[in-house]
Amino acid sequence: MVKVLVVDDEAPIRDMLVSILQEWGYNATGAKDGATALAIAAKENPRVILLDIAMVGMSGIETLEKLREQKQQATIIMMSGVADQDTATKALEMGAHDFIQKPFDLDYLRHVLTVKLSLSV
Repeated sequence: MVKVLVVDDEAPIRDMLVSILQEWGYNATGAKDGATALAIAAKENPRVILLDIAMVGMSGIETLEKLREQKQQATIIMMSGVADQDTATKALEMGAHDFIQKPFDLDYLRHVLTVKLSLSV
């Protein structure tokens, strides 16, 4: 079962994504912030990390940088409710694999996961 880590400081969004991913057959867990995400990623080595950009404390960009320093091989998909093209571009340049805009189109999210997982095999 594919492990997916959902990192978002907004509990309703995080919990909703974890629940949906579990319904889709993924082994999904959530992290409330960047520090928690780093600890979980180091221990569990998720295959996919859905990472919010705008979080209190450590931002998604900072978390992405630290995940790459940890040599995480996960497919990292950035998420944001703010349409900031510069931040999305920076995240992709830093090694993120995709960027998804909130609110989510769940069909699109499912498609992105399917495509990214099939490419990383």
